[in-house]
Formats: sequence, structure tokens, C-alpha cells
Amino acid sequence: MDFSFTKDEECFRNEVIDFINEYPTNKFKVELQNNGLGWGAGSSEYTRLLGKKGWISMTWPKEYGGQNRDLKYRYILMEELAYHRAPQAFNAFNYSVGGSIILHGTEKQKKTFLPKIGSGEIIFCTALSEPDAGSDLFGTETLAERKENEFVLNGKKIWTTQAHLSDWVLLLARTRGEKSSKSVGLSTFLVDLKSPGITISPIPNIAKDEEFCEIFLDDVHVPAENILGEENQGLPVVFESLEEDRFWLRAVRPAASKRDLEDLVKYTRETKSDGKRLADNPRIRCTLIELACEIEACRLLTYKVLWKLGQEMKLTHEASMIKVLADHIGQNIADLGLDCIGGKGWVRQGDDLSALGGYLAQMYCYSPGYTIGGGTTEIQKLTIASRGLKLPKL
Repeated sequence: MDFSFTKDEECFRNEVIDFINEYPTNKFKVELQNNGLGWGAGSSEYTRLLGKKGWISMTWPKEYGGQNRDLKYRYILMEELAYHRAPQAFNAFNYSVGGSIILHGTEKQKKTFLPKIGSGEIIFCTALSEPDAGSDLFGTETLAERKENEFVLNGKKIWTTQAHLSDWVLLLARTRGEKSSKSVGLSTFLVDLKSPGITISPIPNIAKDEEFCEIFLDDVHVPAENILGEENQGLPVVFESLEEDRFWLRAVRPAASKRDLEDLVKYTRETKSDGKRLADNPRIRCTLIELACEIEACRLLTYKVLWKLGQEMKLTHEASMIKVLADHIGQNIADLGLDCIGGKGWVRQGDDLSALGGYLAQMYCYSPGYTIGGGTTEIQKLTIASRGLKLPKL
């Protein structure tokens, strides 16, 4: 098991760093605020710039606008952008949906969507959760009724990230009215969010930002050719996508948290309380050391999963392990970081009294949701227990 990077891969890392220096990440207009997960803010302008470089699609097949590069190149790109807090949030779902289209899409879907996703021309989101289903995708009630060469969708989705800023959505709906079988009767659709009958309502969060949305579907007509994968066999598509999603969405955590930790260390070295540096306080020093160890463990675990993906091995429980650890680190940095800094850490962004630009206060507001989005920690632990440790179900 080799975690090292080749000379060419390290050269690419330097290319990314040069790009970041040429285009400072704080100079771009953002439409979605930084939630502290490590993907930074969301900027359509920055997304198109990455697309112009060919970096969004660089691991895809050449016939669909990619460069057929190893997955480590994507990881290096994400790692450096995360460390420098680049506004790459819109890439997250573009990567996952693009990957699903490559694996399960028709030739027409690949030629239609992949070049536009790769160029940053369109932004995707995913709509799975529903008000009465929560994490239980088997309880999906959004109905898709077939009428000749199209489906008519009716229902409601909730907690859809960035739907109000996206162009298309990968959506799960029931294509069989009855629920006699949990494993069949659901299909995944590629839906244009500008379609008549779609209403998107943002949900303000505790940070006073609009990240999540409700989507209402009232007689929305979707061409039958927009089904991704086989009709009534959408769950395998979704589960496969979610497993990789959990890895890639959290794979940026080690790099992003390393930057957070460096900022905290610098602050504690430069700031005094009662005439002594904060860094000389034994409790604060222990806290920072614990964070450093957790970040390094997460980095090595991420490299292991990256290696496994490079060997074309399917993930089973590894992504859940990373998600649990990464979300724990994110919440720890927010909690313990503010504890170290004190009152100034709680002052929000835009205030001259804020410490570290108010970043930790913003992160703290988002952090409770880390262990909920993408599947709760309880669900992840069940996956680790059943698939990883082979423990029997109670």
C-alpha cells in the first residue's frame, strides 16, 4: 500500500499552487457562504475558471472532455484548494453526479451533460431526503407517473443543498406506486430546475445563510430519457453515489483543518491573557496537540481510501469511517477553537472585534449539522459495524 505521490503528481500540486497565487481565492464573488466543511464558499465564477483549466473533468474519459488522469490528481487539486479556502463548493456535487453519469448514463446523457459539467457551465445538486422519510430512502414518496415518453413528478424534497443556485438536480422518485418491495420501484432522474412546476424555497439556518432548500414538484414533466440507470432500479445508483460522496465530501477535511489549526496556533502564540501567551497554557496546548493528532489520522485514513479507489476496489464501510472522524474534527475545531480564543472568537465576520476574521464563529453555527448531512453519525456507525466489523444486526 503506497501513499506517496509521483514526481508528475507533485508537479501538478505546484501548478495548482501557482494558479491559486495567480488568482487569489478571496477576489471572487461568492453566492454560497463557507460552511466550514472544507469546500470553501460557492462561486460560479471560480467554478467556470476551474472548468476552463480542465480540472473539474480531468479524471473523466477523454471522449467526454476529460484527461483520463488518476484520482490522485483530483485529490491533490481538492487538497490545495481546501487548504487555501478556495470557493470550490459547487464542484462537490458536480464531481459526484458526473461520476454517476459516467457509470450509469446513456451515451446521449454522457455527451449532453458531461462537457457542460466539466466546463462549469452547469451546476448540479442532489435531492434525496423528504419531510416524512428523513434518512430512510425506502420511504420516498415523491411520485413519478409514466405517460408515454415522459414522467410526471409530484412531491416534495427537503434539505437539498444549494438547489436555489443550481441548474439541474439528481432526484430520487417512486416509479411504482406501491411499496411492496423496498429494493425496487425507485428511479433516479436528471431534472432541469427551470422546468415548469418546480418551486424552490431556501431555508435560512442559524448562521442566517441560505444553504438548504425545499423543492416542491407539481406536475413536473421529465423526458423518460432523463432516467439515470434502469427504471425502478434507482437505489443502487444512489447508494453507490452516496458511498463515494461521503468520501469525497470529507476528503478535504485534513487539508482544511490543517489550515484552521495553523491559524489557531499562530493566534495563541501572538495573544496574551493575564500577561502570558495563550500557547503557554497547558490545557490549550493539549487541546491543539489532540487536534493535530486527529487531523493526521484522518489524512492517513483518507490516503488509504484513495489508494483503494485507485485499485478500482469498491468502498464498503471506509467512507463512513472517514465521515465520522472528519465530522468529529470539524466540530472539535469549532468548539475547542472558540474555547481557546475566548469572547473575541464569538464575534461574527465583518466586525473589527472578531478574532481570525470571525471564521470560527461562522463554523460553529454550521458544525452541529456536520454529523447529520449525508447520513447521520448513527447511520454511519451501523454501516461500520455491519459491513466493516461484520457484526450481527440486533
